[in-house]
Amino acid sequence: MIDNIKKNSNKGFSLVELIIAIAIMAILATAVTVSVIRYMENARQTMDINNAKLIKDAVTAHTFPGDFQGETVNYTDPETHESETFKRGWVYVDKTEIRCSNPSLALALIDAGLVHVSNASAAKIAECEIDGTLWFPNPGDGDFIRKSNINEYVFSNKLTVKARTTWNTYQIDVYVDNSGELSLGASASNTIRTNGHEKDRETAMLFAEKLGLDGSRITPIGMQNNN
Repeated sequence: MIDNIKKNSNKGFSLVELIIAIAIMAILATAVTVSVIRYMENARQTMDINNAKLIKDAVTAHTFPGDFQGETVNYTDPETHESETFKRGWVYVDKTEIRCSNPSLALALIDAGLVHVSNASAAKIAECEIDGTLWFPNPGDGDFIRKSNINEYVFSNKLTVKARTTWNTYQIDVYVDNSGELSLGASASNTIRTNGHEKDRETAMLFAEKLGLDGSRITPIGMQNNN
């Protein structure tokens, strides 16, 4: 009798118990994985925002010339319906490149040490800012890699986008009005670039808020120049 009791008490888990145990382990593993992925994405977001703040500070500290080589755009406030005219430039960042729309913005990042070119190239770009001409370094001069087909200065270094799901591009817009006053805007996207990013406004507003530019002119990436 005693032997029979011992044998019965040593029996293993039933199939149902094993299935339940495996299901619980799978749920726990999924929860841990999701938490780790979310944590890593938040860390990448923070890196992007910190880099974008460096760009914003560099642009804010730069003294723009009176004849700033920006694109002339008309802006109508959606609430007041008042219209203003600006010269607009931008710093666009994606996973591989940093694009500056004109010599002033390229120089702002160079002077702040955020992108690097030779001293001779920096001096040439500074001349362009003053006399309104365009000149581009040879690809491979420091961080400079190419000229875009809309005459942007294209660089590549550690400032490129790190986030994987929140956004894959962001842009800081610079507006200089007729009186020379500077204002900034920001946008971001997590979709493939098409004819504007109106459907991605939520991401643009999230990025602008994190950058401290919420309430500013949020210009969807690609609306003015689709490249």
